[in-house]
Amino acid sequence: MIIRQARVVDIPALVALRMELFCEVGELVTPQADPALWQATLDYFTRAMSEESALSWLAEADTQEGGKQIVAAGTLALFERPPYPGNLAGVEGYLLNMYTRPQWRQQGIATALLDAITAFARSRQLGKVWLHASEQGRPLYERIGFVANPAYLEWDLAP
Repeated sequence: MIIRQARVVDIPALVALRMELFCEVGELVTPQADPALWQATLDYFTRAMSEESALSWLAEADTQEGGKQIVAAGTLALFERPPYPGNLAGVEGYLLNMYTRPQWRQQGIATALLDAITAFARSRQLGKVWLHASEQGRPLYERIGFVANPAYLEWDLAP
């Protein structure tokens, strides 16, 4: 298993994994069910990677044919807000798109991805990394020190 930062050539695989995630949580019926969403996601990763406003990490496994297969991914979207106590740079990260294909789960892959992403966050001295966790994923994040924070409200503009 290799954990590495994603490159431009990996963007289609990132999109595919994100669509599989949407299927698993019941937001899509099939990964190809919403071509506009697929294209918008492809555009997002292309733009974000070129601007370095979001960086992704992948887990690659060897295939029986001797090649490599991307089996998991995670993305850290970076953003800057005004400096605040404890974060003079104001840079934070939002962790998203953490997904491991079902047949590859319970092998430590998500932990390895999270370790790589949090090492990057430490090296960049991000003031905070936050996320929305599924109930299934929550123990992974809590194990390394993520805690629930009820200090904010969320407004969904969709009708």
